[in-house]
Amino acid sequence: MNHTRWMRAAKLALATTGLFGVAWVGCTGNPNPDISAVGSSGSLNGSSSGASMDVCPGGKLCGTNCASVQIDPKNCGDCGKACADGQVCSQGACALSCAGGTTKCGQSCTSTDNDPKNCGMCDKACAMGEVCAKGQCALTCEAGGTKQCSGVCVDTKQDVKNCGDCDKACDPGKVCVDGNCQLECAGGTQKCNSGCADVKNDPNNCGMCDKKCDVAGGEVCSAGVCTFSCIGGTTKCNGICVDTMVDPGNCGGCNTAMTPTACKKDEVCSAGKCASVCGANLTKCGNFCLDTSQDNKNCGGCGVVCKNIEKCQAGKCTVCDSNVTDCDGDGWKKADGDCCDAPGSCGADPALVNPGAVEVLGNGIDDNCNGKQDFFDFLDTTSCDAQLASNSNTATDYAKALGICRTAGPALPLSGKTWGLIEAQLLRADGSALGDMTAKSIRNIVGNLQPANTEGQKAVLLSTGIASDKTQNNPGPNVVFPSTFPNNTHNPGSTVDISACNSALCIKDWFTTANAPLKAANQLPVAPNCGKGDAGQPTKANDSVMLELKLRAPTNAKAFSINSYFISTEFPQYVCSDFNDQFLVLVDTPKPTSPIPNPVDKNLMFFNDGKGLWPIGINIAAGTALFNVCDLACATDPTKGSVGHAGNKSVSAQSCSLGAGQLVNTGWGANSTACPDGGGSFWLTTSGNVIPGDVVTLRIVIWDVGDTNYDSMAVLDGFKWLLNATSPGTDDK
Repeated sequence: MNHTRWMRAAKLALATTGLFGVAWVGCTGNPNPDISAVGSSGSLNGSSSGASMDVCPGGKLCGTNCASVQIDPKNCGDCGKACADGQVCSQGACALSCAGGTTKCGQSCTSTDNDPKNCGMCDKACAMGEVCAKGQCALTCEAGGTKQCSGVCVDTKQDVKNCGDCDKACDPGKVCVDGNCQLECAGGTQKCNSGCADVKNDPNNCGMCDKKCDVAGGEVCSAGVCTFSCIGGTTKCNGICVDTMVDPGNCGGCNTAMTPTACKKDEVCSAGKCASVCGANLTKCGNFCLDTSQDNKNCGGCGVVCKNIEKCQAGKCTVCDSNVTDCDGDGWKKADGDCCDAPGSCGADPALVNPGAVEVLGNGIDDNCNGKQDFFDFLDTTSCDAQLASNSNTATDYAKALGICRTAGPALPLSGKTWGLIEAQLLRADGSALGDMTAKSIRNIVGNLQPANTEGQKAVLLSTGIASDKTQNNPGPNVVFPSTFPNNTHNPGSTVDISACNSALCIKDWFTTANAPLKAANQLPVAPNCGKGDAGQPTKANDSVMLELKLRAPTNAKAFSINSYFISTEFPQYVCSDFNDQFLVLVDTPKPTSPIPNPVDKNLMFFNDGKGLWPIGINIAAGTALFNVCDLACATDPTKGSVGHAGNKSVSAQSCSLGAGQLVNTGWGANSTACPDGGGSFWLTTSGNVIPGDVVTLRIVIWDVGDTNYDSMAVLDGFKWLLNATSPGTDDK
């Protein structure tokens, strides 16, 4: 694991000065000695002969105290330079957040990797005599595979201040790789701040420099994504996801004191065994085996780096002619409109820049090669929903309301493919045409929901009843006399069998697929200790509505996200009952996504709390904090609420953190008993993975379970393409 380096230098001073640099000089026992106590002569160098001595190793003398100006908010960068309230001192500069993979503890940035006062997390202090080794308190640094230098545990393989051994510092601009100072990071790592990081598994630099995973919350970095478990055949070793088949630090298994598996300094890990030589067609470079026939940083031999205009082919750096060759392999030649075919001012990774890419705001690059960049590129950065009618029956309008403004052809050659919407349809859960057109709408506001949308000016509503609030028309309102709450049945009726339908868009593929522990085959998903998967006639989808979207993903996108706000009249009385209205977002790709596959049943509407999987619906209120918009006193007390809306002891005390104020005028608000007729989740974010430049199909569907009474509704908005692969699922972030 590659961790922060500059903080370790500061810790050399902190080992004798404490967090804010108060010096302990000599044996006077005085924690705040004056200058005369430094040396017998009273000189600052502590010597009567005038010989120089650094009285603040790793820090700076500010008045009578030694300060760590890299992290001290009262002396940030220099003596007396104080940071404002709310700011931290990070790398000698005042900032709102900590950089370099460090963590904000109090008003200071520290490395919880080796700080004995904040070991693994803020305020977790090690006992007297213990050290902090890779975020764990231990008796020796060796327990974490590190070495004690000046009282602090450091990784001498990567620490620029202690590279190879204590106090062996690298020159400015160089990094420490395998205990050697060098200009380039090797072994598939990249330079992050002053060290080399493997962004595929470094929780402090996950996917990119300074992107930290929530290690204290149980997250690990796997395939460049913060997630709760290691994927892609990797194994969790000391909190890091590694490939034990090739990792020299964990070769064949995790390296522990009881079962050491680390290879020797001159060995590599090949097929899970330490060896002195690499396998066929691979070359040993440091502790890694590389294919020097095509590695641009080791072309034909270790350390042979090809220039930006060159490509490593057959072990030789060859100048590529963009006029006749697709030099970056992205499918476009210069003649096809590719404005970036080699690394340079257009970006370090030219394969991500071409006419099929989506514009990335703020990177200063014309990502989609249309001659415009960032906010000046209105094609990719401007919403398109302002003029959409609330009762539109045009399916493509619902894509626009979500934020999908571009269209694409279905069968063009690669050089002509751009990202965008290929197809949109409004359907039932079995893939048949939607009958009741009041089940969907496009709105700029829904009751008192705040914010009313997350992109542009309008959002999509899909409902098992009427897609509106209690005040709206075209369609609406959703409360129809004599009912006092949303309780409508689709007209014409639309109960469909999702176990026996034949349409290619029917959700039968989801229903018949098991995805343990979330759902069994031919059953509905089940929350932990809440409800049954075979309850409520699971094969019948009542009052269903589905929005199908077929898109081509941008060539620089590996994932997408969409926001949703779920509201239901089934809450709170029917939490953990047979009446558990379903809300799904199913994702289909031509082949499994890499490096992180989507769920086997294709459904992204589930929440992983680190202990179990929760299907998104009213049952998340039984054990998570995701059902936020409700009245807790009413929701948990069976004696409160009107008939059919009584409280339920299954509702967790974690619910209703936002109160019921947002339900006003939605139709789900307070009734004559002063208790709401339902509840909502607040805005959630659902993410899934795609294949760059390829087709992806989404099926967003909601339906009534058990009967056609008591409506549920999903408000949808904020579709976005994501540049990095993601951990599939839904959360409230």
